[in-house]
Amino acid sequence: MKKCDTNRFKALLIAKRDEIQGGSCHREDIWIVPSNELIETVQLAGERDLAVRTLERETKCLAQIEAALERIEDGEFGICLECEEPVSPKRLAAVPWTAYCLQCQEWHDRRESAHRYEPQLAA
Repeated sequence: MKKCDTNRFKALLIAKRDEIQGGSCHREDIWIVPSNELIETVQLAGERDLAVRTLERETKCLAQIEAALERIEDGEFGICLECEEPVSPKRLAAVPWTAYCLQCQEWHDRRESAHRYEPQLAA
């Protein structure tokens, strides 16, 4: 990959990292606030669940962005970590923090969804 391309992706990754870090979802959004009203308790629980999921998603994305920035520094950016083939420029433009080509990503997604366990919260 050309140096000018990696510089462009590096700028995109840094901008996305800064956007996430400056976002509105903070740890305070997951605090449990007691309420005497059942409907308000349910609403607050829903808002808290959304905040937790957002925080988890952003944390995962930040880790992927940091890993992509490390791959840029190591000269390995744009190479699939699984099959070691180049990741398509179209895919990198859409998801610059991606670590896998489309086929390997689909394989990882299927594998992850088969092993995912999400406990159900009682309302």
